[in-house]
Amino acid sequence: MWEGLRTGPYLNSYKNYVVLPRSPVASVTHMKTFDDANTATTFPSANYYVDLAREPSRIVLRKGYTFPTDLRVANAIEITYVAGYTSQYLVPEPIKLGIMQHIAFLYEHRGDMYNASQPYPPMLRSLYAPYVIHRGLGSSALMALG
Repeated sequence: MWEGLRTGPYLNSYKNYVVLPRSPVASVTHMKTFDDANTATTFPSANYYVDLAREPSRIVLRKGYTFPTDLRVANAIEITYVAGYTSQYLVPEPIKLGIMQHIAFLYEHRGDMYNASQPYPPMLRSLYAPYVIHRGLGSSALMALG
């Protein structure tokens, strides 16, 4: 058993990847870095690869490469990427079913006055729940449904 104080390098401050918060990622257009003088430099795509197997996807630096050291303190990296389903056949079935149920609900209740107690079908929340993108402290636009 170990007694005493263990010391070692603090590796949590260095990460060799950047998480892309919106999924699914189709492609990364470009990645730019900014130095203290606000000069933009395009980061070569040969220095990183896009990890699409993980969700949320991320950009991982290749072995032997690092981010530039003269980056500004905040907003030092700009990433432009394409996210979303690239084909109607890739959209998950629960989302398709939820859209059809929502359209049917709106059609059945056309002309009705707004009913604040039930503005959406109750099942929509459970269908969309696995695909909700949370912002901040667990809040979400879809969490307000139903």
